[in-house]
Amino acid sequence: MALFYVTGLSGTGKSAVLAELRARGYYARGVDEDGYGDWVSRKAGTPDTFPSDGSDPDLHAWYQEHEWVLSMRRIGVLSRAAARLGEPVFLCGAASGDGTVWHLFDRVLALVADVPTVKRRIAARASEFGKAPEELSAIIRWHASFEAAYRGFGAVVIDATKPLSEVVDSILAAAASARACPRSVAT
Repeated sequence: MALFYVTGLSGTGKSAVLAELRARGYYARGVDEDGYGDWVSRKAGTPDTFPSDGSDPDLHAWYQEHEWVLSMRRIGVLSRAAARLGEPVFLCGAASGDGTVWHLFDRVLALVADVPTVKRRIAARASEFGKAPEELSAIIRWHASFEAAYRGFGAVVIDATKPLSEVVDSILAAAASARACPRSVAT
C-alpha cells in the first residue's frame, strides 16, 4: 500500500493527528515518538544521544546545539513495510532532511496554521520545544515560507486550524485520492 508523511511546523497538530489516526485504527507512527529521526550535533555533524541519564539538562541549549534529522534507513524500512501491508501507513512529525526521504512517500501532507494558533498551541502543550523566545522566533521565521515551499514541492496542504476530526478526515481523503491516482512526490 502507501506511506504518507504528515508534517508541519511546531504547533500545527502532528501529535494530535498521530493519536487520532491510531484511535481510528490506522497504522500510524511518529517521527519523535517512534524514533524515525536522529539527534545530530550541529558543530560536529555526527549523531548524538539525547540526554536521558536522569540529569536535568538545559533542553533549550540542547536544541540550539543539535538538529533532529530524519533517518533514511528507518523510513526506508517503514516504506517497504507499508508496501507489503495492504493499507495506508502514516508517519507523523517533522525533522530536518525531509527532502532526502520524500521519494519514500506516496504523498506528503503539510499541516498549516496561522501564527496566533501556532503560538497558542505551543504555549499550551507539555513539550518544551518552542517555548524559549529564540525557538519560538525560529518557528515564526520558518512559518513565513513553510506553506509556499511545501506547495512548491507538491505536498497537499491541510488547514490544521479546523477541528481535529476534520483535519484527520482531510488527511484520509488525501490518502484515498493518492491511492486512487498514485503520483510521486516532487523533490
